Amino acid sequence: MRTDKQRIAKYNAKTDSATVRRKVAAMLPIMKANYAAYVDEIVPVEEAVSAVLVQEQVAPPVRILYHAFAKQVWKCTKKYTRASLVICAQSKKDTWLARGLDDRVLRRLALDVFGIVLA
Repeated sequence: MRTDKQRIAKYNAKTDSATVRRKVAAMLPIMKANYAAYVDEIVPVEEAVSAVLVQEQVAPPVRILYHAFAKQVWKCTKKYTRASLVICAQSKKDTWLARGLDDRVLRRLALDVFGIVLA
């Protein structure tokens, strides 16, 4: 078992600003690449959602809620396919429907943006 002094020395070595800076610098290119891949994928989805919401004449203060729904469905598309995807998207639609969003707009977002037919 280590002594208190050994534990403190190990903690200080781990949290030394030069050590932390070096570790973050090593991870930065991977972090940037991951973020760039995320942005390349989510931006077209967000733009498609915005276009549908403008066509449906959804009030601007409410649009953020529809964007939240779309992001949840997008996450479903990353996890599931076929029937499982439809079930996941349907559960998200039911959740947002219970929160007061318009059923027709939710179904249109699922269909037009993700190609998912919801009941």
